[in-house]
Amino acid sequence: MLLAGIAPALAAQPRAVAFTNVDVLPMDSDRLLRRQTVVVEGGIVRQVGPAATTRVPRDVTVIDGTGKVLMPALADLHVHMAGGRDIQLALLDMFIANGVGTILNMRGAPEHIELRSEIAEGKRLGPSMYTVGPYINEPFVTTADDVERMVIDQKRVGYDFVKLHGDLSRDGYARLNATARRVELKVLGHAPRNLGIDAMFEERQYALVHAEEFIYDRSNSSRDFREVERRIPELAARMKAGGVWLMPNLTAFKIIGQQARDLSAILARPEMQYLPAPVRDGWGPATNPYTRRFGPQQAPGIFERFEVLQKLTDTFDSTGVRLLIGTDALNTGVVPGFSTHDELAEFVTAGVKPYDALRAATANAADFLAEAGIRRPMNATCSGRVLRGCVADLLLLGADPRTDISNTRRIAGVQKPVQPGNGGARAARRVRGRGGERVRGCQRRAGDAPQ
Repeated sequence: MLLAGIAPALAAQPRAVAFTNVDVLPMDSDRLLRRQTVVVEGGIVRQVGPAATTRVPRDVTVIDGTGKVLMPALADLHVHMAGGRDIQLALLDMFIANGVGTILNMRGAPEHIELRSEIAEGKRLGPSMYTVGPYINEPFVTTADDVERMVIDQKRVGYDFVKLHGDLSRDGYARLNATARRVELKVLGHAPRNLGIDAMFEERQYALVHAEEFIYDRSNSSRDFREVERRIPELAARMKAGGVWLMPNLTAFKIIGQQARDLSAILARPEMQYLPAPVRDGWGPATNPYTRRFGPQQAPGIFERFEVLQKLTDTFDSTGVRLLIGTDALNTGVVPGFSTHDELAEFVTAGVKPYDALRAATANAADFLAEAGIRRPMNATCSGRVLRGCVADLLLLGADPRTDISNTRRIAGVQKPVQPGNGGARAARRVRGRGGERVRGCQRRAGDAPQ
């Protein structure tokens, strides 16, 4: 059982744990199981049943869950593990302390393959981590043959997904998707803006990582965003028919406007104290990429576009488009770990039911990874749910988040399974980077704000 919080040391985990008299959100449907016993052994949920009739094995650590709610740990499927190693290790602590048990790194390098392995092998405490490779788009590739070679190379190296982050020729984009399907990788990322959103549907891209892609035209402008509003039902139907996953990424877009309006208010948020100093300093007025482009006069236009993204998210959800939580964590202003809870709240504010928001961060995330052929941690038979046989990646809360989504922040504990050989979890800590170190690789593409 890992007690949430940045400062306290995290104790080594017992092999077997029993949560007794706890309410359970299994996340297989919108239901709460009252007064349950949940037995975890070897990182797997072995039993879930009524506390009155479920036997607690001998020699297990018993955790009294009276008055608390046990649910799957959360997933943020759009994060940036940028900066030096000290910074990346600090980010892992921030995710775990916030109950985030799964992350998908959205700009990969060989160092991320190594870190992913360290976590999976129990050498390093952190959320289960997956990663895309380096961006596959211009100017890194210029021909369809270049695209094909890069996809094959990323498969050989061992990246989990390939990501589009910019423009490609029509032939290059078709080759990207065709080659990825052939080598059994999924394509996710931005839409190819120079080609338009129709190309994304035609090539059946697996996932779109920003809802704002719908408001940009082929010249990378969002000036006609009001025209998109009337097309939302049509776009929702096409997303559902194509089986395209969507990360609305509301938090990241909204915070651009908030920084333009009043950067000092963003920098004063309490969670900023947990960021490594080089990251926090890089978000200041001297180097902030958004306040250098936008001022208070642009903020109203950003928020008008944000309202369209809210409507899009609500309609897509009610239409049956499969949504995921992805926050662009470590993009300027977006604090890793904390932003997952921000995004859940933004979903609900947009009109999504709390259970459906929670599903985007748990069961949907598990299904998204499984459909992509990603092996589950601990070789479990399921994940993202609290059911027998599922990986025991669990979050213990002080109250039911379906009644108030802010209850996801009332963290009593985090159960994170670790492979044998870890020798106990390391202490969570705040890490100061080397003097003057700049964090790179986590900025959004040019144009990701009003044009």
